[in-house]
Amino acid sequence: MKKTLLLIAEIIISSSAIAQDYQNYNDTLWKGTNYQATDSSLITYAIPDEYPYTQLKPTFNVSVDDEAYVGLYNDRNYWNGNVQFGYIDFTDSRKPYITIASEKKINSFEILPHDANISDIEQTSRYIRFKINEPKQNITVIFNGSYKGDVLHLFCNNVEPKPQLTRFYNKSTHYDSRLGIYYFGPGYWDLNKISTYGGKMTISGNKKLYIEGGAVVLGQINISNSAIGDDCAKIYGHGIIMTSADTGGNSLNMSWTDAGKAYDIIVFTHGHSAWQTTFTECENLDIKNIKIIGTTYASTDGMDLTRCRNCTFDNIFVRSCDDAIAIKGLYDENIPITECPPNTGLTFNRMQLWNDCNNAFGIGAETRASEFSNIKLTNSEILFSYDDPYYHEKLDERSTMNICALHGTYFHDIIFDNIYVNRCERLISMGFKDSFWFGSIQGDQSTDGGIRDITFKNITCPNNSGSAIANDIRLYGWEQTGTPSKTISDITFDHVSIEGQYVNTLYDKNIDISSSDLDKGLVTGLMFIPNSTSIKIQTADKDTDIQNDIYSINGTKIKKPTKGIYIKNGKKYLIK
Repeated sequence: MKKTLLLIAEIIISSSAIAQDYQNYNDTLWKGTNYQATDSSLITYAIPDEYPYTQLKPTFNVSVDDEAYVGLYNDRNYWNGNVQFGYIDFTDSRKPYITIASEKKINSFEILPHDANISDIEQTSRYIRFKINEPKQNITVIFNGSYKGDVLHLFCNNVEPKPQLTRFYNKSTHYDSRLGIYYFGPGYWDLNKISTYGGKMTISGNKKLYIEGGAVVLGQINISNSAIGDDCAKIYGHGIIMTSADTGGNSLNMSWTDAGKAYDIIVFTHGHSAWQTTFTECENLDIKNIKIIGTTYASTDGMDLTRCRNCTFDNIFVRSCDDAIAIKGLYDENIPITECPPNTGLTFNRMQLWNDCNNAFGIGAETRASEFSNIKLTNSEILFSYDDPYYHEKLDERSTMNICALHGTYFHDIIFDNIYVNRCERLISMGFKDSFWFGSIQGDQSTDGGIRDITFKNITCPNNSGSAIANDIRLYGWEQTGTPSKTISDITFDHVSIEGQYVNTLYDKNIDISSSDLDKGLVTGLMFIPNSTSIKIQTADKDTDIQNDIYSINGTKIKKPTKGIYIKNGKKYLIK
């Protein structure tokens, strides 16, 4: 009996020692602990015991204030890196210390976004430690300079009240008829095993879906035919919606609805190539503070919008292995482009975007819409943007901020303002093509179109990836016999800083425009600030038209102009 008691005591002491060893990695502590401070100022969540996708162990432990551990979910990326994420809740008054213990040696680390509100940073070869000064932050840590390797994403929420269920709550359907709320508490819930849903759940009218912190719901969640106004259909809570290779499909969908809300939730796509969230023919959506993460190559778009109007997206984190955000025109090919619904009035603010493939923020390539207009990306950070693991540097339609039009349509009044680009390949690309992805997607340039009134303002890209296309700005128009020509015009580069230097001239090393497009006037009206004036590129009718009455940019009459910018009849001409 004494031996048994001693053995139990030893186990308790040993377990306590392990639990308190916050600065050293342990291959079980990544499962996390369910913890709530006595004053409710801090909450952590363990991974549910039934959660099946734990074959790949995280390589970090994350502790909070040396009191509890964060449960870490994970998946592999294309390069076999172990991408890990977890989440915590805390109040504004609490400023928790985070300790990240690593299985591997830490030589260096980076914390993103670049303006994360953290302090008191410490580092050793096996752990890093810092204080988080406010919630509602999404913090990413890169170790040893490896953006393709093991990376940690930590999502920080405010502590918020949860709905109080009534006696009308049905445990079988997870529905409270008095509140009009579907409620999933902590644990692992497979919608395929709930006969009422069969793997899918649709929220409509003014119904709500609440997923509590600590809950994981496997299956597809839809909002459709929502009520209009503030009391519209809503999905919220701090838990996780996910799909996997077993379930297939998209995790979160909103379609054919005039309203809808999604707040705070995490969307996770595990080992599965699929668009993670879709928004189809929607209006007046309000999407705030959601986190979207899927790392499987490819087609793992973070957000796909088509035929959407007057929608707002704020404080969103996206990690994808294809477009982080893609705004598309997908519509009946028998309908003329001019009659296809538009994408207009779309605002994206405070975004954090990471794409291991394709574009960070892309419009296209499918562009069967009457127009793409009044679209804004503001106050955001591109954490990492890569073109393609298989065809690096070879796909000219890929970029961090991108318009790739496979159809003749119009793009106008689009603004990129206050964007920090931490790492990227090509920075900007805009133009028209007749096919995409080696001809697998065909376009149609038989109708009119153009790209105009696009503004890039306060863009900061301080780093160079070292690739042949690093930080390039590529503009390309369209001219082909039998189809209307399409121009790119009135493009403003207002304080666009690349590697510490403003882009302020057509001849900047990062500007990539073919001489043919310039000569033909397919790219015209570029404004550089800070600089002198707009550069209007015109096409001469005949060679003789530019041999007389030509003046230099300084007003001197030139008899035989060579290369450069000249003035004729009050217009500027570029001679290559």
